[in-house]
Amino acid sequence: MKLLSKILGILHKFLVTFQAVLLGALLLMVSYQIISRWVPFLPRILWTEEISRFLLVWVIFLGAGIGIKEGTHFVLDLLAYSKSKIFNLVWDLFVLALNLGFTMMFLIRGYKYAAVLLWDVSDIAQISMLWVGISIPIFGALGTVFYLEILAKRIAKGVK
Repeated sequence: MKLLSKILGILHKFLVTFQAVLLGALLLMVSYQIISRWVPFLPRILWTEEISRFLLVWVIFLGAGIGIKEGTHFVLDLLAYSKSKIFNLVWDLFVLALNLGFTMMFLIRGYKYAAVLLWDVSDIAQISMLWVGISIPIFGALGTVFYLEILAKRIAKGVK
């Protein structure tokens, strides 16, 4: 379990760095779009708007995966914690199982969606839409792995 946690920790650090790079590229492209509207000698490049949307999709899905790992993805508590440790463990496992099922749905359905996008290209940049669509099953895979880690840790904590 410790080796898996270490590997997932390295993956998490990579994802945070990769997302920061994508966010920086998104910021630069959107800034250029805005500045080029007001500075007459800068050419207006059409593909930056399209690529900005694609980067935003990646930032959103990677951010959701990172949020799951960090425990900062949104949480809605429907029931207050009980004094019963057994009830709390069962409830936590139930909620984690629902979340796990949800991310697995993103993995499976996202894969099918990305497979359809394999043959589609973007209008302006003429890049494969697979590059955009693959972010969905990647989030599903990351979320599934991170929820499995959380589930294993919660079970180990509850058993003690």
